Amino acid sequence: MEILVSKTALLDKLKSVGRIIQPKNTLPAYDNFLFVIDESGFIQVTAGEEGGRISTNVDGKADFANRSFLANAKTLLDGLKEMSEQPLTISIYEKEMVVKYANGKFTMPIEDGKQYPEMNIDDSSHSFLLSGNDLLYGVRQVQFCSANDELRPTMNGVYFDIDLEKTSYVGTDGSRLAMVELPASYTRKERAGFILPSKFAKLLSNLVPEDCLELEVKVNRTNVQFDFDSYRLVCRMIEGRYPNYRAVIPQNQSKRVVLKRNDLLAALKRVSVFCNISSSLVVLKFDKSSLLITAHDFDFSKSAEETVVLQDGCEAIEIGFKSGFLIELVNSIPSEDISISMTDPSRAAVLSRCDEEERSLTYLLMPMSINN
Repeated sequence: MEILVSKTALLDKLKSVGRIIQPKNTLPAYDNFLFVIDESGFIQVTAGEEGGRISTNVDGKADFANRSFLANAKTLLDGLKEMSEQPLTISIYEKEMVVKYANGKFTMPIEDGKQYPEMNIDDSSHSFLLSGNDLLYGVRQVQFCSANDELRPTMNGVYFDIDLEKTSYVGTDGSRLAMVELPASYTRKERAGFILPSKFAKLLSNLVPEDCLELEVKVNRTNVQFDFDSYRLVCRMIEGRYPNYRAVIPQNQSKRVVLKRNDLLAALKRVSVFCNISSSLVVLKFDKSSLLITAHDFDFSKSAEETVVLQDGCEAIEIGFKSGFLIELVNSIPSEDISISMTDPSRAAVLSRCDEEERSLTYLLMPMSINN
C-alpha cells in the first residue's frame, strides 16, 4: 500500500493542522497525526487535543482505501522539514511506514487509527453561513480582549451572537470589552449564540485564508464546527451564559473627542515609558482643543507629558487608564481618525473608529483612579 505525494504539499498541511497539538497531552493519541484514506483513495490528515481538532485534505494519490493510521507528529515533521521539494512515496505496512525520497528513506512506527478519539457534530445541530472576510475581521478585532481566568470561564473566549439581521463578535476580560457588529451576509431562519475558546478563535483566524468567501458553521449543544476551503475545525464550546455585554456599554455619553489615531498612539508609547511599573497609569486631560497625556513614577523621580491636538474637543475632563490596555485598543482600531466618548472619570470610556465603514467596532475601557 503506497501513497504518492509531494513533500511541500504534505508538509504544509501537516504544519497547518499540527499547530493545535499541545506539548503535553492527556491522551497519547493526541501526540500523533491521524491519516484517513477513504473509499475513494482521498487522503485526510487530522491533528487535535482534548478540546478540539483540525482536519484537512492532502493533495496526493493512494493505491488503497478504507485505512486509517496514527503517526507521531514530531517525528514526521522533523523528518520532512529538512528535505528539498520532491515527490515522496510512502509505503504503509501493518505497524510501520516507510517514507522514500530521492536519496534515501526513513522508517517510523504507526498505530491503528481507531484509537483516535472521535469528536463529531450530531444530527441535532443547526447550520448557517458566515462571510469569511467578516469572520476574520470580527475575531481578530476582539479576541485579544478575552480573559484568561479560571474563575470566570465564560469570558475565556469569543462570543458569537448570531442574529437574523446581524452578527456580533464580543470579547471581554472585565476591564475592557470589544464588540464588532456586522450586517448578516446571508438569510437566516434562527438565532444562535456560542462561546468559542480563545485558543480556537486564534487558530481559526490563522487558518481561514484572506480570500475565503464563506464558512459553514454547525452548532449543537456542546460542539461547534467550521468548514472552509479544505479544512474542518471542530471544538468544544465553553459552557455557560455569556455576560450581558450590551448592558455595560454606555449610551449618550456627554463628552466626545476626535483625534488622529497615529498621533495618539505615538504619544502614548512615548509617555508610557515613564509610568509607575506597578500601576502603569497614564492620565489623559482633555479640553476644547487639545489632549495632555501625563505619566509619573514618584518612586524613581521620573515623569513625562505630551500634548496632542484634537480635531474635535469637549469640555474639560481628566481620566486615567492602564497604559498597556489603552495602547493595545488604540493600535487595533483600523481607521485614520478615532473617537473617545466619556461621561466622567469613574465610568468606562468608549473608543471607536471614525470612518464610513459598515463594520462597526466598539472598544470599552474601564478607567483607573487618579491619586493627585
